[in-house]
Amino acid sequence: MMETLTRKKDFARIFEEGKRIGSGPLRLFFYRREAGPVRVCFVGRSKKAVCRNRIRRRLREAFRVHYYPIWKDQPFDFVFVGDESIASVEFPLLVRWMGELLGRVEQDG
Repeated sequence: MMETLTRKKDFARIFEEGKRIGSGPLRLFFYRREAGPVRVCFVGRSKKAVCRNRIRRRLREAFRVHYYPIWKDQPFDFVFVGDESIASVEFPLLVRWMGELLGRVEQDG
């Protein structure tokens, strides 16, 4: 099961000391820790709760199916932030954007 980020202190560290990259309407904030499994948070940016929740569900599913098996033992904290257009974009395109971001994380690491 995926571990999620919940503590305010962890978010503060990611946003202050971590790095930020973007691809399309998707952004990723990440921070490399010393040890431990990957921890992830998904954020939807929209004025409507239905849209925010749909964005988070789609981001979570894309990561869970395609990238979690690869990243589960890596010591990273990830915060994925998706804009409103993520709610209606085709799923393979969303997976591709996420893959591009995670590929850049490997380079920057």
